[in-house]
Amino acid sequence: RVWDVASGDEVLCLRGHTSTVWSASFSSDDQLIATGSSDNTVRLWSAQTGNELRTLKGHTSSVFSACFSPDNTRLASAS
Repeated sequence: RVWDVASGDEVLCLRGHTSTVWSASFSSDDQLIATGSSDNTVRLWSAQTGNELRTLKGHTSSVFSACFSPDNTRLASAS
Protein backbone atom coordinates (compact mmCIF):
# COMPACT_ATOMS: atom_id res chain seq x y z
CA ARG A 1 0.00 0.00 0.00
CA VAL A 2 1.00 3.59 -0.57
CA TRP A 3 0.05 6.14 2.05
CA ASP A 4 -0.17 9.94 2.14
CA VAL A 5 2.16 10.93 4.97
CA ALA A 6 0.32 14.13 5.91
CA SER A 7 -3.21 12.70 6.07
CA GLY A 8 -2.54 9.02 6.73
CA ASP A 9 -4.89 8.13 3.87
CA GLU A 10 -4.23 5.17 1.61
CA VAL A 11 -3.38 6.46 -1.87
CA LEU A 12 -2.79 3.18 -3.74
CA CYS A 13 -3.15 -0.52 -3.10
CA LEU A 14 -0.70 -2.56 -5.16
CA ARG A 15 -2.23 -5.98 -5.87
CA GLY A 16 -0.38 -8.78 -7.59
CA HIS A 17 2.10 -10.50 -5.28
CA THR A 18 0.97 -13.90 -4.03
CA SER A 19 2.94 -13.83 -0.78
CA THR A 20 4.47 -11.47 1.79
CA VAL A 21 5.99 -8.26 0.42
CA TRP A 22 9.34 -7.48 2.08
CA SER A 23 10.50 -4.43 0.17
CA ALA A 24 9.05 -1.36 -1.53
CA SER A 25 10.96 1.56 -3.03
CA PHE A 26 10.20 4.57 -5.20
CA SER A 27 12.30 5.51 -8.20
CA SER A 28 14.06 8.87 -7.79
CA ASP A 29 11.64 10.50 -10.25
CA ASP A 30 8.60 9.14 -8.34
CA GLN A 31 7.28 7.42 -11.47
CA LEU A 32 7.81 3.79 -10.43
CA ILE A 33 7.59 1.61 -7.35
CA ALA A 34 9.53 -1.65 -7.07
CA THR A 35 8.41 -4.34 -4.65
CA GLY A 36 10.10 -7.58 -3.61
CA SER A 37 8.22 -10.56 -2.24
CA SER A 38 8.28 -14.09 -0.85
CA ASP A 39 6.74 -15.16 -4.16
CA ASN A 40 10.32 -14.85 -5.54
CA THR A 41 9.49 -11.92 -7.81
CA VAL A 42 10.15 -8.21 -8.13
CA ARG A 43 7.25 -6.22 -9.51
CA LEU A 44 7.29 -2.75 -11.04
CA TRP A 45 4.28 -0.50 -10.60
CA SER A 46 3.13 2.89 -11.81
CA ALA A 47 3.38 5.22 -8.81
CA GLN A 48 0.51 7.30 -10.26
CA THR A 49 -2.05 4.59 -11.04
CA GLY A 50 -0.90 1.54 -9.08
CA ASN A 51 -1.00 -0.55 -12.25
CA GLU A 52 1.48 -3.40 -12.43
CA LEU A 53 3.89 -2.73 -15.30
CA ARG A 54 6.22 -5.73 -15.16
CA THR A 55 7.04 -8.85 -13.17
CA LEU A 56 10.73 -9.72 -12.91
CA LYS A 57 11.38 -13.43 -12.35
CA GLY A 58 14.62 -15.26 -11.69
CA HIS A 59 15.05 -15.40 -7.93
CA THR A 60 14.79 -18.85 -6.36
CA SER A 61 13.87 -17.55 -2.91
CA SER A 62 12.20 -14.56 -1.28
CA VAL A 63 13.25 -11.11 -2.50
CA PHE A 64 14.07 -8.96 0.52
CA SER A 65 15.34 -5.83 -1.20
CA ALA A 66 14.97 -3.94 -4.48
CA CYS A 67 16.67 -0.62 -5.21
CA PHE A 68 16.77 1.66 -8.25
CA SER A 69 20.01 3.05 -9.64
CA PRO A 70 20.32 6.85 -9.33
CA ASP A 71 19.32 7.34 -12.98
CA ASN A 72 16.45 4.80 -12.73
CA THR A 73 17.79 2.69 -15.61
CA ARG A 74 18.63 -0.36 -13.47
CA LEU A 75 17.16 -2.15 -10.50
CA ALA A 76 19.16 -4.25 -8.05
CA SER A 77 17.36 -6.98 -6.12
CA ALA A 78 18.52 -9.32 -3.39
CA SER A 79 17.19 -12.56 -2.01
